[in-house]
Amino acid sequence: MKGSSRLVVIQKIYERISDPQHQIIFPKSSYIRIIKKVFNGFFEKEKYLDEILISNLSTKVSFKNLDMILKIILKAAIFEIIYMPKIPFKVVIDEYLAVTEMYYDIKQKSLVNAVLDAVFKSKSKVF
Repeated sequence: MKGSSRLVVIQKIYERISDPQHQIIFPKSSYIRIIKKVFNGFFEKEKYLDEILISNLSTKVSFKNLDMILKIILKAAIFEIIYMPKIPFKVVIDEYLAVTEMYYDIKQKSLVNAVLDAVFKSKSKVF
């Protein structure tokens, strides 16, 4: 899935959270099946994704203080790492880091990198 497809995922999740009554219209994409899988999985597994995110955050970072877009990026990426193992971890992390870079500076990009790396390393132990 191309990075732009991951941007679509983040945007559509944000749309749903911001206005739950809004009809979500997905653009045409050769990756539409994957986009919808991540979108739907995000909401189906949201509480579990929150738990995983919280358990992989540094003690210096508060889950409650994370920006909504940053939480969406992290949880969508975590969903892919856990539930879509056929997609290489390096691809997932690189593409979500590229999306993070569109919204944030190096500090948040480093946070995303550290959290996703921790999730991936703990995946074999926990999941």
